Amino acid sequence: NNSQGSLLAYTTNSVITKNNITNGILVRLSKNNIIYHNNIVGKVDLYYLDENFWDDGYPSGGNYWSNYNGTDTKNGPNQDQLGSDGIGDTRYIVDGYNFDRYPLMGPLSVFDAGTWGDTSYSVEVVSNSTVSGFSFNQPDKLISFNATGADGTVGFCRVTIPNALLGGPYVISVNDAPPVTLVETSNGTHTFLYLTYSHSTKQVNIIGTTVIPEFPPSLILPLFM
Repeated sequence: NNSQGSLLAYTTNSVITKNNITNGILVRLSKNNIIYHNNIVGKVDLYYLDENFWDDGYPSGGNYWSNYNGTDTKNGPNQDQLGSDGIGDTRYIVDGYNFDRYPLMGPLSVFDAGTWGDTSYSVEVVSNSTVSGFSFNQPDKLISFNATGADGTVGFCRVTIPNALLGGPYVISVNDAPPVTLVETSNGTHTFLYLTYSHSTKQVNIIGTTVIPEFPPSLILPLFM
């Protein structure tokens, strides 16, 4: 609730991610920062700006911008393959030297999937639905959540899953039926599942093939002994 929202000044080589920026962002005399997977509502003001990086490459993606008006009918690193993927087909221009090559088509939510060993895991969901009731069931190898939207509209979710947490192949259902469309991509460490469905309130279930062990490998042998 201040006049500038978030201020980034005299900053280099930082990573800024998983934030809700609700009154714009002011960037001044900052360079070589990586700014991605944020929800940015409001305008970006730039003063004496060098080059920063506003996305995490493909398929990870960039930021959700409240004033982005692009469409999503294509996918791929060059956004030239037919089919949606939850990423805008055209980049979001910040200024002549700064742009988000892969703007997200909906707000991003980050859900805690638990701590296993010494590592905390999260699952990210980009969606035009209201996402609630997230859970990760390790014994059942299951991620589930509810997606709600206005009846008669088309909903989408883009779910990012750490492969170490829950690996594929995956079985995905929406209210116990297959999604209308499904696109799966991976960058080696994470899997990105893009699915669409008709809106109301739907339960999305994602069942994996491999799952993180309940105990880390370093504890299994001492426990066995």
